[in-house]
Amino acid sequence: MRKIIALCAAALIFAGIAAAQDNTTATVATVSTDSASAPAAPSGKISSESGYPWQVGANFTYQRFDIGGGNTNLYGIHTSVTRWLGDSMFGIEGTATASFGDLTPLRKEQVVFYGGGAHVGKRSGRFQPWGHILVGGAHDRFSQAVGPASFNALAIMGGGGVDIQWRSHIAWRVQADYLGTRFGSVWQNSITTGVGILFDF
Repeated sequence: MRKIIALCAAALIFAGIAAAQDNTTATVATVSTDSASAPAAPSGKISSESGYPWQVGANFTYQRFDIGGGNTNLYGIHTSVTRWLGDSMFGIEGTATASFGDLTPLRKEQVVFYGGGAHVGKRSGRFQPWGHILVGGAHDRFSQAVGPASFNALAIMGGGGVDIQWRSHIAWRVQADYLGTRFGSVWQNSITTGVGILFDF
């Protein structure tokens, strides 16, 4: 009786081992077949069309700021964050810029813009043109004989540029924008240009 039980147990063990080997072989074959039939992933050296949802950029910027009855040259930094909406060419952008310069040897000016809005652009290829329209606020601070003065105002920014893809997630950016500010119940019409770097992730 003990021999019969031992033989049955041995048979069950061998059957389990054989079944496990069959399942492993089938799984390996399925994976191999799927791997063979799957298309090769593109190298993506100069394309961001793989669907990175975020873009973060930083530019050195030159601004020809309208001070009313004249202009002044300001220099600074332009930063932006864009969230693409799925795989579409539309996104939501937030931007902040800060520019500095001298009105006269004794009078300095600082202009800050912050805003958000729509971003639209091409997301594949080496050259990727884009445009945006942003609404927000502006802060102007300047020195004068009686001390510093600062003002806040409504502001809009609109323009665009082109991203030149360098790696799959790094690009060079060139852009130009119109900046409209409303200080003192009067619109100031300024031009901003910049070059910088962009990261996709």
